Amino acid sequence: MALVYDKKDCFIVEGKLALPYSYFAGRVGSTFITTLRDKKKIMGVKCPVCNKVYLPPRQTCERDLTDIRDNWVEVQPAGEVVNFTVVRYDDKYLPRKAPFVMALIKLDGADTPIVHILDGVSPEEVVIGMKVEAVFSSSPTNTILDIAHFAPKKPEKVYVSQRKTGAKEKEGAQPISDEEKLKQERRKGMSKKVIITAALSGAATMKNQNQAVPYTPQEFAEESYKCYKAGAAMIHVHAREDNGMPTHDHKRIKDTHDAIKEKCPELIVNLSSAVGMGKTPEQRISQILYVKPEMASLNTNTMNFSIVDRKTGKVFIDFIFENTFTMLQDFGKAMEENNIKPEVEVYDLGGLDNWFLIAKQGFFTKPYNFNFVWGVAGGMEFRPDMFMVMKHAVPEDANFTTCGVGTEQFPAVTLSCMVGGHMRVGLEDNIRIPTGELAKGSYEQVEWAVKIAQILGREPATPDEAREIMGLKKQ
Repeated sequence: MALVYDKKDCFIVEGKLALPYSYFAGRVGSTFITTLRDKKKIMGVKCPVCNKVYLPPRQTCERDLTDIRDNWVEVQPAGEVVNFTVVRYDDKYLPRKAPFVMALIKLDGADTPIVHILDGVSPEEVVIGMKVEAVFSSSPTNTILDIAHFAPKKPEKVYVSQRKTGAKEKEGAQPISDEEKLKQERRKGMSKKVIITAALSGAATMKNQNQAVPYTPQEFAEESYKCYKAGAAMIHVHAREDNGMPTHDHKRIKDTHDAIKEKCPELIVNLSSAVGMGKTPEQRISQILYVKPEMASLNTNTMNFSIVDRKTGKVFIDFIFENTFTMLQDFGKAMEENNIKPEVEVYDLGGLDNWFLIAKQGFFTKPYNFNFVWGVAGGMEFRPDMFMVMKHAVPEDANFTTCGVGTEQFPAVTLSCMVGGHMRVGLEDNIRIPTGELAKGSYEQVEWAVKIAQILGREPATPDEAREIMGLKKQ
């Protein structure tokens, strides 16, 4: 019911209320904008401790908490696309008429990307890894739009080693061999590939939760093959006894590994170093050295690792997952010495810092491969802001994949795929598909991961492509 006011004897003025305001960009933001406007220079800030260059600039290094506001460095006005999206709707507040491309662009000399408009190329032609350069505005805007947009970088003339006699060389140009050109093109193509891992069982998921959880070597082999056909390149394995209990028995683990390889020799098998509660460090690493898979998990955190009802907070199983510095060191050395590539599993920034500390010894070989684990009771719940902190904290040339427990699974892997990372799904982490229905198997989650990747403009890597990306030696 509308209120009715008595307007008798009232003086009434019809009008609109204006709320003028001023926006202060802050000291760091102001320096960035004015330098961009007046000098057509793009400036970042560099941490003197870790040497990370932040763009857009910020006051504090997220890793070292160092005040970096005065440590300005110029970055190049050219770089590459690390991810992008196509805006396909019109709105009066948008800077372009649809369709247009918004891209994450990492400029040469910077370690973090900026978001900006990509113009001069159709959305269908944009690829991750595309070289682009800034096009500055002809008139000042006092905003980031003093860079009007980015456009594909004009190709430079390349002088190859096998050129015609008498050809003029550009002064100072370094010859590039045909072989190197081929490698560069292959690396560019690889940037679109996403590695999908299927974690089939874990140490806690049981058949009474989902009948598709494998126990026997044959069940592992059949489910692995289905995952491979669906688009998985790697299988993560926690071997089980016939009754479903996790095992550290060497023969049982090898039988499981070999059954998978016999059924599907192309697949990469990633063997877990976590073989159940109460196992000694010797039991955990010895089974890996006995089987010698292509890859094995290397856990970095000593932490609570529990089963808790997240709705009520009730604790069902309370367990301390022990991963000391000595274990991280000894496990890592043993894996590297036996040509087993470690997959470094981190549950929070503390775990990542633990790895950085041990890595100073120099025995880890590149490329490094990380797995961000979200949602374990005792670890961190998935949060996009913390995900990006983790992503920017790993070495620039490292690979990272992502898994999430329960309902955190698909949001986590989707964000990972969006920003150039890889994806892990499977019944170890979640027994359902995004609709809420029980998954028919880990393979059905792989099918969902493939759909997500394709929507985001990426394609599943084959096992051999995954090997090349992660630096594995095929057995």
